[in-house]
Amino acid sequence: MRFLRVVISCVSFETVKIVQPILDYKADRVHLLHSGREPPYIDFFDHVTSELDRMGIPWEEHNVFYSKFSDVMKKVREIIIREREQGNHVYVNVGAGPQIYSSAAMVASMMEGGTPFNAPTEEWTVKDVKKVFYEKGKPVGNARKVKAPVEIPVFEVNPPEENLVKGLTVWKDVTDRYRTRPTKEIMTALEEKGLMYDIWEDDRGRKYSQSALMRYRRNFLEKWESKGWIRNDGRGLYSITEQGGMILEIFS
Repeated sequence: MRFLRVVISCVSFETVKIVQPILDYKADRVHLLHSGREPPYIDFFDHVTSELDRMGIPWEEHNVFYSKFSDVMKKVREIIIREREQGNHVYVNVGAGPQIYSSAAMVASMMEGGTPFNAPTEEWTVKDVKKVFYEKGKPVGNARKVKAPVEIPVFEVNPPEENLVKGLTVWKDVTDRYRTRPTKEIMTALEEKGLMYDIWEDDRGRKYSQSALMRYRRNFLEKWESKGWIRNDGRGLYSITEQGGMILEIFS
């Protein structure tokens, strides 16, 4: 069985920095993230895809708001996981596209085993500010010519523990519905999801046991708070943080 070489790129205002690395890596398939179909953005996307079509390289389009970190990371992570499950090697171009895309794509690559790379610009198109992105009527981008791809070292980044994310999803759903201190309801929902067990003090499920409460606090509440996913208002009431919300957007 032959495994494929796959490249993920974001198309904004570049063409050469996207197409040339695809050729250098001899990509078998390409995933292209982009936002919107209005000019001038669509001109660059259309040019890149027409070049890939001309060279017979299959590509997939992913319309993602590339200035939102969570959207980009979720999509790039999904693509890497899917391709690697098939045994394919995934190269992620983090050198073309907005900084938010680059940051999110880098984290997703380190987390899921993609190979991030950058193609350094060798020659710039910008010689006259009046001709920033076009040359002789053709959308080219900032770079006319790029050097060979430079792979970026990958550091181990572990995704959050699956049960903690599932538990946080349960916690948010229950607290959104009750708006008070629904500890019993949260523990009940966690048990229904298979995340807790043996929580009742009696057989009729009227009162949870103190040992179950301690396990809930130790295994969920304290870990969520230590990771910055929820915050305590000082009166024992918790609310989800921006980071916690992003965790749910990406991993739930």
